[in-house]
Parts: sequence; structure tokens; C-alpha cells
Amino acid sequence: MTERNQPRDAERLPEEAARRLLERASELEAARGAELSVAELREAAREAGITPGAFEQALAEYRGTDPTRPGVAAMAPWRRMARFWPAALVLATLVSILVMRMLVPAH
Repeated sequence: MTERNQPRDAERLPEEAARRLLERASELEAARGAELSVAELREAAREAGITPGAFEQALAEYRGTDPTRPGVAAMAPWRRMARFWPAALVLATLVSILVMRMLVPAH
């Protein structure tokens, strides 16, 4: 674990560099096979601006309990992709932060 350094932490990165940095960090996290609880995923989705209803619908589809969606056998490819959720949520969070920074003027 690296110690925090206030001058380095205050460094500002261009949008493209920030995107690449978070993308790489999410790739490293996914490569470790990290697991997240549903509560952690729900919170990350909320921070990324994903509505609770959309998250719950996706969770029901993942679990194969949504009667309006295909059965578990048809969901197998989607389940294989579930390991990329952490990376997708990090990228969604980054995009929402960048959009908010563009829309809200700095003080």
C-alpha cells in the first residue's frame, strides 16, 4: 500500500489521462478476481448515477429471477461478463464526475 502524499494527491490530470488511469486500475482490479457484495455494487451504481430500479432489474436478470427476462441458460454469456462490473462501474463513475465538472462551474 502506498502512503498518501498531499502534493501528489492535489495534482490535476487531464480528462483523457484520468480516464486511462481509472480504466487501467479497473482492469487490474478485475484481473485479481475481486468480489463485491451486492450492497457495494448498489452503492457504486448509486454513485455512478444508475437508478435503483435499473440496478435492481439488472440484479434480478443476473440472478435469473426476473420472469420477463430469458431463462438462466440464456443468461450464461451475460454471467461471464459479470466479472467486468467493477470496471464498468468505475468508468461510469468517472464519466459522471467528468460530466458534472463540465456542467458545474469551479468556485
